[in-house]
Amino acid sequence: MTNAASREKIGAAVSSVIAAVFLTAFKLIVGITTGSLGILSEAAHSGLDLMAAGMTLFAVKASDKPADLEHHYGHGKFENLSALFETLLLLLTCFLIAREAIERLLFRKVEIDVTFWSFAVMVTSIGIDFTRARILSRAAKKYHSQALEADAIHFSTDILSSSVVILGLIGAKLGFAFADPVAALGVSIIVVVISVRLGKRTIDVLVDRSPDPKLVDSLRQAALKSKEVEELKSLRVRVSGGKVFVDMVVGLPRLLPFEQAHSLVDEIEKRVGAVREGIDVVVHAEPVETDKETIVDKVRFAAEKTESKIHEVEVFSTQNGYVADLHLEVDDAETIEAAHKKADALENAIRAQLGNIDQIFIHIDKSSVKPIRATSLNFRNSELPSRLLRFVKSKRGVGSCNNFNFTESESGLRVAMVCQFDETFSLEDTVRIVKELEENIVKEFPQISKAVIHQEPISHSVR
Repeated sequence: MTNAASREKIGAAVSSVIAAVFLTAFKLIVGITTGSLGILSEAAHSGLDLMAAGMTLFAVKASDKPADLEHHYGHGKFENLSALFETLLLLLTCFLIAREAIERLLFRKVEIDVTFWSFAVMVTSIGIDFTRARILSRAAKKYHSQALEADAIHFSTDILSSSVVILGLIGAKLGFAFADPVAALGVSIIVVVISVRLGKRTIDVLVDRSPDPKLVDSLRQAALKSKEVEELKSLRVRVSGGKVFVDMVVGLPRLLPFEQAHSLVDEIEKRVGAVREGIDVVVHAEPVETDKETIVDKVRFAAEKTESKIHEVEVFSTQNGYVADLHLEVDDAETIEAAHKKADALENAIRAQLGNIDQIFIHIDKSSVKPIRATSLNFRNSELPSRLLRFVKSKRGVGSCNNFNFTESESGLRVAMVCQFDETFSLEDTVRIVKELEENIVKEFPQISKAVIHQEPISHSVR
C-alpha cells in the first residue's frame, strides 16, 4: 500500500480516537450529573469505542507493514483481529447495560434529572458520530479495511442509540420513569444485532471463508476472458485485512509454446489484479487437451511427451484406421538398439494419443540440431541453372523463378529457388505443384539429390 493511502487510513483512525475521547468525557459528566442510565450507557458505549478506536489505530499501522520472513502474507489479519476485539467489547457492554436496565425496571427506582445538557450531549454525539462515520466508511470502502469498517459501523449505531436515548429522556421529562431504562435496553438490542453481524463477518475472514460471491465471480470472469484459457480448474480466495489473495489454476492448450504460455499467465494475473485494489494473485497453468488439436498435433504432443525430435510427419486416414509416417531424430553416437528403444517409446505414446491407429512407420534419422557442413557452389559457367529454369517454367502455373542456391554436402547436391505462382491458385494446388516439381527435378537431373522451392504470388516481386 502506498504511503499516501497509509496516511489516509491512519488519519481516519486518529480522528476517530480524538472524537471518542471527547464524547466519552462529555457523556460521562452529563450522565453522572443527571443520573440518566441511557446517557451513562452511551458513555460506557463511547468508552469502549475509545478503546476500540485505539485498537483500530494500532491495527491499521500494523497491517500496513510489508510481508516478512515470519508473515508471508503480510500483517493484514491485525485489522480483522481488531474488528473481532471491538465486537467482543460491544457485546460485553450490552450485557452490562441490559442487566442494569432490567434492575431499574423491576427492582430499583432511580430519579433522573433531565436538563438542557442531557439533550445537548446526545445531539452533539449524533453530529460527531455522523461526521466520523462518513470519514471512516469512505476510507474503509476505498482501502477495503475491516478495522475502519468496524469503527464506522460503531459510530453509525451510536447515531441510532443516541436517538433512542433522546426518546427516553423525553419520556422521563413527561413523567414516564420507565422510559430511560427502556431506552437503554433499546440501545443494547441495536448494538447486539449490529455487533453479531460484524462479528460473523470478522470470524469468516479469520477462518479464511470465501469472500463475497460477487467478487469471486468477477475474479473468475477476468481469468476466463482470454480465449486461450480452456478452463478454470481451481480458484481459491482469502482475505487478510484490506488485501485479497487469489490462487488459481488455469487450463491452457498443451501445445502452446512455453514462452507464449508464460506471457498468457502474466496477462491473466494483470487482468485479475485489476478487478479491485489490493489483489495479490498467483496463477498456475496446467496443459489440457483441446478440440482444436489436429491428428498431427497429437502426434507432435506424443513426441514432446517422450522428448523426441521428429519431422516430416504425415498421417493417413484409411478404412482400418490411421497410418502415421514420420522421421525420428537421434544422436550420431546412439546405437541402433538405443535408437530402436526410443522409436518404440514414441510409437507407444502415439498409440496412446490416437485411439484409432492402424500402423506407425518411424524412420530413424540423424539429429539436425547442428548445421550440416556444406559447400556453396557457383554454376555460372554451367548450363545447369538455365536448363533447370527452363524445366521449372515449363510446368503449369509457374511464373518466373530466381535466386538459385546450390550447396553440396555429404547427402549430395541441393538446389533451392524462389518461384512465382498464379495468385488465384488455392494453397492446396500450389503445395501439390511444388511437391511434384521438387520430385521431378530430382528425377530429371540425376546430379541433384534434393530440391527446395519457396513459392510466392506473381504480384510479389521475386527476391
